[in-house]
Amino acid sequence: MKKKLIYIICSCVFVILNSCSEPSKEYVLKVKLNKLTYKDIYDYDLVKDVIFDAEELNLDSLKTKSRESFLKGVDEYKNKKNASAAILWFKKSILNFPDAKTYYELGNALLEAKMDKNSLEEAMKAYRVAEALEIKPLYSVYYKMACAENMIDKLDSKKEENYMVFSYLRRSFQTGFYDTLSIAQDTRINSIVGSSGYKSLLLELKSKNLNVDKNSLFELYKSAYPIHKDGYEVSVISGKGESNESISYDFSTFVPEMQNTSFGREVSNDFFYVANVKETPAYTALIYTSVSFWGGEESGPMPSYTSIVTYDPTGVIIDRKLIACDCSAGKVKTAKIIDDKVYVEDFDRLWKRPIDEVSFDKNDIDQYIHGAKLTYVIHEDGTITAAEIPANYIDTVITKNQSQNTPL
Repeated sequence: MKKKLIYIICSCVFVILNSCSEPSKEYVLKVKLNKLTYKDIYDYDLVKDVIFDAEELNLDSLKTKSRESFLKGVDEYKNKKNASAAILWFKKSILNFPDAKTYYELGNALLEAKMDKNSLEEAMKAYRVAEALEIKPLYSVYYKMACAENMIDKLDSKKEENYMVFSYLRRSFQTGFYDTLSIAQDTRINSIVGSSGYKSLLLELKSKNLNVDKNSLFELYKSAYPIHKDGYEVSVISGKGESNESISYDFSTFVPEMQNTSFGREVSNDFFYVANVKETPAYTALIYTSVSFWGGEESGPMPSYTSIVTYDPTGVIIDRKLIACDCSAGKVKTAKIIDDKVYVEDFDRLWKRPIDEVSFDKNDIDQYIHGAKLTYVIHEDGTITAAEIPANYIDTVITKNQSQNTPL
């Protein structure tokens, strides 16, 4: 037994010494990409894993494909009024890469498609995933969940009040919704307006000093923007505002480009909240970015256009200017907002190798060359005017009647 023990010890020492003499090996943990199927797109745990894997593997191409399908779904839903076709595109988008906004719009399309109980219950599933993925603004999904619950009750011919309708509506108010006029006009939920449950809910919210008397969609839109009252800068590296929060199509009335976007086969646009940079009794100045999806990095940098827009207190546009952009492979425009001044500068972007010979995903940026500069002033009435415009400056005026960003 003693000899056996000595033998084991000697063997272990030999193994250790031998392993030390070999070159060290680096072990890399490879992440395997999970994929969703139609049957499990509402499985939040799996959705979360798919998002994590895609982020770890840095698969931007999946996000681009997802966004292209999403925008085709929006085209069917918003422009062509074909909710059934939109549902297919939204689901295809989710299979490529799940996103809170896509689940929210999927729920909206299901809410309108067939108006049967199965569709409404599936809409609730989509809204729950959108909620779990922390869609912003959160109140919108709670409001739609209240609508869906109420519509299910109507189909079931329930006479008693459904506490879940008021529960979701309460959450909507608590997270920023206060448009009681919309509730009174919305046929999906206005059947509750005269009920004791709704009256009790309003009294409860008023007792907690929550404002339930405002009837302004613009207030809701404005509240979704991050506040940057000390200024904001769009850098030369991106040419666009730094934001990942996509603007809800519920607010398309405040973003004219969203109402007139061409959802073509090659170029589609999505819009992102950037910053609330100034607010006075006369106007609010907001910045948003539009991003065009071209189908992948090999096609070049995705064009983006960042605009500053001033609105009057009711949400009517006073003025707009295109202030920054990742305009093209060779052009970038940057902006810095300080108080009532907007400093804009053009840059030429030079690549290390000819872009007509080398694909962008295999190319590198060499340098940025300073170009013309311009200063805008936001006046007390919300109008925006330029100082003297240099001859070599690309004008960035956007009038109220233009439906597209100014071409460069």
